[in-house]
Amino acid sequence: MGDGQRAMSDLNLHQRVSNELLPRVEHPAQYIGGEVNQLVRPGDWQQAEVRVAVAFPDTYKIGMSHLGCQILYWLCNHTPGVCAERVYSPWIDAEKVMRGRKIPLFTWDTRQPVADADILAISLQYEMCFTTVLNLLDLAGVPLRASERDDSHPLVICGGPQADNPEPMADFLDLVVIGDGEHALAAILDAYAEFKRGGVRRREMILLLARRFPWIYAPNLYEPSYHADGTLRALTPRHEGLPTRIDRCKTPDFETAPFPKRPILPWTPVVHDRVSIEIMRGCPQVCRFCHAGYTKRPLYYRTVEQVLEIAEEAYWATGHDEIGLLSLSTADYPLLPELAARFNERFGPRQVNMSFPSLRIDRMLRHIPWMGNSVRKGSITMAVEAARDDMRAAIRKKVTDGALLDGVREVYKAGWNRVKLYFMSGFPGERDEDIFGIWEIANAVSRERCRLHKPAADVNASVGWLVPKPFTPLQWMAQPRLEYFLEVREKLRRLAGKGSRGPVVVDGGMGGYASAREMMEDGGESAYFDPQNSGGRWGGKRSNVKITTHHPQRSILEGVFARGDRRLGAVILEAWRRGARLDGWDECFNFLIWQQAFEAAGVDPAFYAHRERRFDELLPWDHIGLHMRRGYLEESYEDMFVALGQTGKARGGQGARGTARPMSRGAS
Repeated sequence: MGDGQRAMSDLNLHQRVSNELLPRVEHPAQYIGGEVNQLVRPGDWQQAEVRVAVAFPDTYKIGMSHLGCQILYWLCNHTPGVCAERVYSPWIDAEKVMRGRKIPLFTWDTRQPVADADILAISLQYEMCFTTVLNLLDLAGVPLRASERDDSHPLVICGGPQADNPEPMADFLDLVVIGDGEHALAAILDAYAEFKRGGVRRREMILLLARRFPWIYAPNLYEPSYHADGTLRALTPRHEGLPTRIDRCKTPDFETAPFPKRPILPWTPVVHDRVSIEIMRGCPQVCRFCHAGYTKRPLYYRTVEQVLEIAEEAYWATGHDEIGLLSLSTADYPLLPELAARFNERFGPRQVNMSFPSLRIDRMLRHIPWMGNSVRKGSITMAVEAARDDMRAAIRKKVTDGALLDGVREVYKAGWNRVKLYFMSGFPGERDEDIFGIWEIANAVSRERCRLHKPAADVNASVGWLVPKPFTPLQWMAQPRLEYFLEVREKLRRLAGKGSRGPVVVDGGMGGYASAREMMEDGGESAYFDPQNSGGRWGGKRSNVKITTHHPQRSILEGVFARGDRRLGAVILEAWRRGARLDGWDECFNFLIWQQAFEAAGVDPAFYAHRERRFDELLPWDHIGLHMRRGYLEESYEDMFVALGQTGKARGGQGARGTARPMSRGAS
């Protein structure tokens, strides 16, 4: 297509979005682009040597809150010769209009066809975004399978947490970036421009990129083979010069890494409507279940001066009155006392607040008194994970009941009256006491405020279901089955229902019962719940404690794809064809579709979710570089069972510890 034809086509698409799409959808402002601090202007796309569509496979409301995509967008548009525009998933009403009127997926900034990009960069943040990735490709007119694309199609490059095991999506991805995206994308842009000027064709470019950069993985250049029992036998490169192990890209200097100091201001409400600053990357804690704790290494952090500089410029560029200080464990940021004091001095008079994600309890509580008025006194979040000290010790969550209660007392003294507690169910060796303890510790946290002669605090206990992740000591364990999670959910529902018999401040929040077990043993009718899709939220009208649970069905699917291989690609494709997309949304998630997709593809999900692996099994992600020794993870897995008094139960399925086979260089 010539430049004149392309300009006419671009103008036509712009008009069609305005005239045919926007009047027919709810919340049309989320599709219009042109926000304050948008970097792209009309004409930039056409003049660029390299055009990049930075896509987040979820809605504008979610994607605009994602700091990583804003960083990549900023980096691209500050690279000479490069133009990057943003792409999000349309909501279901907009998709219906776009398909009905044949409007292709467009970029948000100036409404360019996504198919015209040189690179389509997609962030894989969550297992349940996989069908949405396929939906974006299809709406853009890009063939779903990488093997079916030609020189007219953009390179589909993915990164993010789920890229650490890209095998379930291998059929659909041209390239996968392992590790930190800023440094990797900058190098890819330079190489792509070089190859484009040299007339290198698409397939050769993929091969050259995979050979040049040790942190790039091209899934379709590798061939898997399997044993008779279904386990992976080998992953063999199809060409000479390809690595048998993919390294991780590490940011060489986090202090000077690209960062958007003038973040885009969304037109509509988003999940995190604030300035977000990543003050530290990585986590010094090594909780046995935490994927990020093992993969985000080494530990980097920004200086106080740089954080304040970013905050100052972002404040004047946005007018936000809240600045979020983000990391995996903000309380472990070594300069937090100084940062909080200087932040309060600078921003306190302007009524600008700092906010934190979930904080580690022991460190956080020492900081509460001197945080002063710079922290908004809304709800404060604490990640407890397990309800009993011994289980927390087993999973290496270094929190005790005593530290928790001492901590919330300081929180209440500082002015908070609402607390959110995160728990997880499904750890090995979990007992009824661990389940009942969720309700008991939540009530204890609520009642602790009464010690200050104040009403009991409002506590929301959020319970998620364990999803064993690659590169953690739990990567070998069998995820509990759906029936177990449903049973736990019902116990929690009954506890919450009986706990509403009396106000917490009077009788301890358990309706006169001495313990949660006594409350359960008293019996009671169960309320109806939807066995297909339902999560849950319970708590009596007079109770200060509410319990919410995640969808157990969705967590089972997460467990399948987190540790899956590329045979799951057929399941993902079949589920998408049956209507699955935006599976992270309750309005869209349909477990029945996924059950039908597994059956149609002839794949047993239990093989991936509910099977304990042997230590000598070659895992689908073993070709991806790991910061920690595999032997360390094996020892940590065994140590967890020792801590629970279950010696001999953690032997990788059968017994003796073994060493996984390396990725084969040839067919075997």
